[in-house]
Amino acid sequence: MPVAPKPGVLPLRPLGFGEMFSAVFDTVRRHTRPLYLPLTLVAVIGAVPLLLASFLAGGSLADALSDFPTAGTDPTDEQLWAVLRPLLPFLVVFLLVAVAQYVLAGPLATVVLRAAVLGKPLTAGQAWKEVRPRLGTSTAVLALLYGPLLLVYLLVLLLMGLVGNPGLLVLLFPVLTFGACYVVIRLAPQIPAAVLEESGAKAAIRRAWQLNRNNWWRSFGLTSMVSLVGGFATSILSFPIRLVLTLALPASAIGLEGTSDEQFTRGVMVMVLALGSLVVLFGMLATGPLVPLANGVLYIDRRIRNERLDVALAEAAGIRFAESYGYPQAGPVHTGPVPTAPVPAQAGPVEDARPAEDARPAAPAAPAAPTEPPAGEGPKGS
Repeated sequence: MPVAPKPGVLPLRPLGFGEMFSAVFDTVRRHTRPLYLPLTLVAVIGAVPLLLASFLAGGSLADALSDFPTAGTDPTDEQLWAVLRPLLPFLVVFLLVAVAQYVLAGPLATVVLRAAVLGKPLTAGQAWKEVRPRLGTSTAVLALLYGPLLLVYLLVLLLMGLVGNPGLLVLLFPVLTFGACYVVIRLAPQIPAAVLEESGAKAAIRRAWQLNRNNWWRSFGLTSMVSLVGGFATSILSFPIRLVLTLALPASAIGLEGTSDEQFTRGVMVMVLALGSLVVLFGMLATGPLVPLANGVLYIDRRIRNERLDVALAEAAGIRFAESYGYPQAGPVHTGPVPTAPVPAQAGPVEDARPAEDARPAAPAAPAAPTEPPAGEGPKGS
């Protein structure tokens, strides 16, 4: 059996689960700069308002926690609101930064994956130039997917507040969660469809729903495994900072009992908020492209299986495919001697590789000319 070509991170044939899983991290390893430089820029820009919000909320949060009741005493509504109020601007800024990174990670990972599959180099500037025109469509796709799901959850919460006995509505949450999970996994290839096919938001959603038919468990397994491995690696890298936060948070929460320096207590709380936000921001930056890359690999696999995308990818990579089997087609093979240039004429006898002269058909002989009779003889009877 001929071997399928592999110009980049994927062999151009229907993919196995292990090949799809390894292709995600091979893409990260080979194209780290174009994949992470734009996301790092967004994270750095978002870190500035996050740090500012940490400094603004740290003092108020430290004062609220110092007045918070100890264990065994229920806090009042005013005490709870005093703790939540300084955190609201911080959480809003953090949510906006997370959404910006998530919106950018999808089309960026798709563009980088296309170059990785074809085995072509890609710079961060080239990736951003290709991604920028598709950011609006990607945002619309995500809004059409997550907007209705969010509205349904808010509607259920509102009904739970209006109904006196919300027991039945509580049972709806597992059903809604499973339904939302099914829809999100079924529409996993939507961003690759919007970017690679340059389609609109609604067309990309319909296309993803059609492509990923009868592939839900495979999609769920791939995205889950990629997320788990990426989260585990990120937790190992951020362990030192999380250890510092674990030691600092209890001290600041109790107001550093036995210490009267309130300024120091507020400084500890500011440090906890700032370091905590940076740790979470680093985690989102490290793991942000992984699931979009997995969705892109799923998209390529589904199109190879259903639409013979491997032939188009091979042509884009400069590989000729045999139309009947989808494998690389070798060039013409010469079984005889290699033809050489004609031998120039030489003075001496030269060996000729052509057939012998006697093997050729002889040319017809010219008729003999009449001969004169010998002298002194004439015609008979003369």
